[in-house]
Amino acid sequence: MSSRRRGHALVLLTITVFAVALSSVLWATMNLSQPTPYYLVYPIMGTAVMAVGAVFSAPVPPRIPFRITLTPTATLLCASVLPVPWVVICAAVGVSVARILTRYPRSAGVHKAIHNVSMDVVAAALAAVTMHAFGIRPRFEDSGLATSRWQLYVLGFLVAGIAVLALQEIVTTAAATLATGRPVLTVLRYMWRTRLIVGLAEVGTAGLVSVLTSLDMRALIALPAAMLVLHLVLTHRLRIREERRAWEHLAVLSDALASRDIDVVIRTAAAGAVKLFGAQAADIEIAGGGRLVRADRDAAVVFDGPAEEVPVYAAGAPLPIAHEIGAKTIGLQGTLRLYLRGPRDRLSARERSTLRAFSATLSTSLDIAHAYALVRHEAHHDRDTGMPNRATLLTRVAEKASDTCHVVAIRLENYEFLADAVGRDKALVLLNELATRLSRTSRDAAEVARVGDAEFALVMWATTGMSAYQRACYAVATLRRPIHVGGSLLAVRVSAGMTSGAPDEAANLLDAAERVMWWAIRRGQDRLVTYQAGPIQSVPLARELDDARMSISFEPIVDIARGSITMVQSVPRWLYSRYDVLAADGYAYQLLDDQDALEGLAGTVLTRSIAAAATWRNALPDAALVVPIPARAVTPRFVDRLREALQGSLAGSSLVLALGQPADLPPGDASEQLRDLGVRLLLEDYGSSTRSIESLNAAPWHFLRVHPAYALDAGWRPARSVIRAAVDLAIDLDLAVIAPGIASDEERRELAALGCALGSGPHFGGEMFPSQIRDHATLWRPSGLDAAGAQVLPLRLRRAGPAVSSHSPVQRGDRETIEGRGPRFLGPRAVGHRAPASEFRSDEGGVM
Repeated sequence: MSSRRRGHALVLLTITVFAVALSSVLWATMNLSQPTPYYLVYPIMGTAVMAVGAVFSAPVPPRIPFRITLTPTATLLCASVLPVPWVVICAAVGVSVARILTRYPRSAGVHKAIHNVSMDVVAAALAAVTMHAFGIRPRFEDSGLATSRWQLYVLGFLVAGIAVLALQEIVTTAAATLATGRPVLTVLRYMWRTRLIVGLAEVGTAGLVSVLTSLDMRALIALPAAMLVLHLVLTHRLRIREERRAWEHLAVLSDALASRDIDVVIRTAAAGAVKLFGAQAADIEIAGGGRLVRADRDAAVVFDGPAEEVPVYAAGAPLPIAHEIGAKTIGLQGTLRLYLRGPRDRLSARERSTLRAFSATLSTSLDIAHAYALVRHEAHHDRDTGMPNRATLLTRVAEKASDTCHVVAIRLENYEFLADAVGRDKALVLLNELATRLSRTSRDAAEVARVGDAEFALVMWATTGMSAYQRACYAVATLRRPIHVGGSLLAVRVSAGMTSGAPDEAANLLDAAERVMWWAIRRGQDRLVTYQAGPIQSVPLARELDDARMSISFEPIVDIARGSITMVQSVPRWLYSRYDVLAADGYAYQLLDDQDALEGLAGTVLTRSIAAAATWRNALPDAALVVPIPARAVTPRFVDRLREALQGSLAGSSLVLALGQPADLPPGDASEQLRDLGVRLLLEDYGSSTRSIESLNAAPWHFLRVHPAYALDAGWRPARSVIRAAVDLAIDLDLAVIAPGIASDEERRELAALGCALGSGPHFGGEMFPSQIRDHATLWRPSGLDAAGAQVLPLRLRRAGPAVSSHSPVQRGDRETIEGRGPRFLGPRAVGHRAPASEFRSDEGGVM
């Protein structure tokens, strides 16, 4: 039923009740008997009792259009002690005066007053007529109990009470249903226990007072005070019950708002606000109007969308009561609006407290749900582009695809290079534009995702392999088109690999597509898409590295004191792909578990380094070649290959193997063979781990190189302490310390003062190609340090020893070191010869 039709029906109901009440009053006026002046006080008290019963009304929960009054008690009492006409007149006068004193909203005041007065008059007439029918005919001189048998009196009183309560329930329920639009059963069930108990209490109270007045009519004078006490008790009980009901409802609503789904939270809050505050409707707006949810009077969500699209609640309706959500927090903020029944309808103090508690709970729930939504979105989507990630892609494919699916792995080959060149912000703009293009190329039966830093995936199904291949080629060609970014026209080299298979193997298919893609990239094939429908065999890393091209560059190692190039470090790298270069160091070797493959790669690095060294050998005939080799590869079999590589090309004494920090000693026979060949060993990256000191016992070392992290130009405070400790150990163990990363002459002098014999870095030329280091050696003019600059500072007290004389049995190379002309570790020497460092002293007294 529409609101207008319900309004017309309510008016018709009021007119009907008013007509019956008016007829009753006219009949009572015509049959009214005049009491003697002595008994005139009883009609006056009856009128007062009816007025008090109407005024002392206990409010049912706010915004419910009826109240619990004491008029049934007054009606039954008057009907038991006054004649029927006077009962009607007293009810009409008393209730009318009470309703005039009662404040109603101006828009519905007259209608509501007429309705309530008419209902009370009809109830009084019904009670009086019912008692009269059972033979209860009270007079001013005698009460009804004195004029009839007590059995009939009790029965008539009960029937009259039931009739009055039934009439009021019927009329009130009908009026509430028509006024609120709620179902009849809902209105009847609302607080039915409380209404029943109150009704029975009113009948019982009226019966008790009626008995008292039958004994003495003057007891009627004390009835208003008794009704006031009853009103206060009833009001207090209803207020306590309503507060308990409200907080229990708030607790239940708070539990319901503990959901992690923000849609459930905001919808539950809108519906719960209507029930909690008895509102006609409730709006919850969040995200600055980005979303608004409205619930109607039935607590059903009727709108969920942008705030600008919400329809007007009701033309001419009063402004809603607004309360901010999370106004004093930094989380998700919004507004709660409650639409009440009329312009004079306001929230009570208790309701305002409940509203604040509800808003705080809602704010917390929204923040938690929003945080979970962000975490859930980040767990399933890429942060930069908003596209699904790998896990989400595989899940969607498993849910949607039912037949053969075609997986395409797409790589942006030069994206990292572009990002470094143009900056992160422009690179993200470029990446998002590429993601948008790729998303546009995917139609039905297709999913796209970002599965890597510079890699996308496209999965298609419900199509043939050839059609999928053409679509993949079109997608890659679309990505290759130039893009305007910040005034620059940028193009990305894009390549892709494609495979086909069952949807339940989507993860394996994606891995296979990536292998196909990398296979094409590493071979320099500039195809849009490389398609391989059959099984994709994984290729071991060792084989890929063995097939990859190798680049050999060199870096000079200089005698810090004299400035002459004494050794040349080989720096091998694999050209892993068009844009990827891998250094042949421990970070790559750690991925190789196959011992044969590891030895093979080490042998390749050795032979190619020796071959490349021939380019500069004539310019540096006395310089030793330093080749980095993984420590695990030093086996007798590798030594045999090394012996073959040295034959006819390089003397063993001119070769230094730079080994990482091994956990175990190399095999004894391998160490013996290296010593017999005259090959010396260099301990790499000293200080890089807690096992650096342990590594000193792993092999008979000749050189010790400090980790590049301790270069002085890096500015790390522990660098000098580590270098001092390394030099201290090297002196005791008869080793030469190599300091990397020397960038200036000041650092060179400081390192010389710390005791470092050799060094490398930008100050001495840095990395170069073989031909470049040949030219560099030709043009190099060594510049030595003066005696003060080359002096080594004493690090600690050392053992006193005999002075070295010209007749001392020290080799010539050792004499040169003592005289400050260079380290003695560069020429051939016996591995077992280790003279105590404390025996060597310079003429100036400094310990070398």
